[in-house]
Amino acid sequence: MKRISLRWVKKMAKRNINTVLAVVITVIIAVAIAVPIAWGSSSATEGISTPTGYYFGHDSLYMGDEWMRVTDLAIHYWGEDHGIRVLTKNARFDPEIQIKDYRYMVAAGVDAIISSPVDAVATKGITEWVVSQDVPLVTYNTDVDTTAVKITVMFGNKRAAMQVAEKCIEYLKEVQGTEEPSGFIVGLQGTEAVDTDEVRAEGYKEVFNRYPGINYVYFYTKSVMSEAQARAYDSIMEYGRPVAIVSQNTTNGRGGYMALERTGMTELRGESGHVWMGSIGSPPEWIEMMKESKVDYGYVQPNLFYGPLAMYFAIQLIEKGEAGLPKVGQTITCNPNKTNGHQSDGTYNLVITGYEHLFEPWALDAQTWFPAKVETNYGHRWFKVAGMEVTPETADNPSIWGNAAREWLRPVK
Repeated sequence: MKRISLRWVKKMAKRNINTVLAVVITVIIAVAIAVPIAWGSSSATEGISTPTGYYFGHDSLYMGDEWMRVTDLAIHYWGEDHGIRVLTKNARFDPEIQIKDYRYMVAAGVDAIISSPVDAVATKGITEWVVSQDVPLVTYNTDVDTTAVKITVMFGNKRAAMQVAEKCIEYLKEVQGTEEPSGFIVGLQGTEAVDTDEVRAEGYKEVFNRYPGINYVYFYTKSVMSEAQARAYDSIMEYGRPVAIVSQNTTNGRGGYMALERTGMTELRGESGHVWMGSIGSPPEWIEMMKESKVDYGYVQPNLFYGPLAMYFAIQLIEKGEAGLPKVGQTITCNPNKTNGHQSDGTYNLVITGYEHLFEPWALDAQTWFPAKVETNYGHRWFKVAGMEVTPETADNPSIWGNAAREWLRPVK
């Protein structure tokens, strides 16, 4: 049952003044029922570090691959652990759909929305409208250009792409025996209109453009595997054997590998002519391909923590306003022996906890979002979380979201 509070009454009254009387009557009835129950029972929040009873909306950027499905499952599992009901909608990379989703969620009476915005500009107006309805909106993974958003949770997308590109260059220097590597590299990017995808594309270009001998040719594929395969295949037909294929995500990366299969260029890692493959992300298929020496590198976001972090900050905004959020430049700690929030020494402590869901996604020794910084993006706080390398040596680490997908998305027998 939705928790009824004074804040909720004010919010609903703001949307429709004619509902005030009905809401007040509902509150009186709810209080009359709840008071004797509260006297006769223990707290439902015992042992839980965050409040219960909220109703949150989650608008997913898309649901086309395991990454987003695992991200959404983590949101629902963490919400379940903390007594938060979650309504998920799928924006399908379409700002018009996202606008409708936001309006639907507000009409449904959500206490807050967490979202991965489709477009930083196209969703600005609707985001500002949502916040004007007394509904906090916290973004993750992607962001929107407005100060109506008080905090976003993302890792450094440009830095992530640069990390993959630098690992590629490191490999080429080693196998070619020179500090000035050369060759044709295929880049498979996501959707140009999505801010995060464009930033990642820029990160790849910034590194590869430092090397005159590198011919870097990239394409936007809207993260459709068949499109990635077609673009990679066409480029190989035009430019010849690549020395590497890099991608914005592994949906594109797997499409690139299919192009190599079509052209007979699938030499394994360690063999002469091997085409180095690196990507942001590591789903189960990519991890298996890495173990089979087909692909070489992944760099993952801590997406098991994206939703929980966003929901934690949404709760802070509901209950404390911006005073409950970390400040730009403030030192972030992750100490399970301290309470969450601002500390007397000027730091901000945060530990995300929850229960077991086939494994422990938020174990105290697996806080893979940490270390973190608080910077600015579009004039608001950016809770900048860490990323994690995936190599043949670390591929079995349970903190990698691809290993979570292996458990959570396992077919039901």
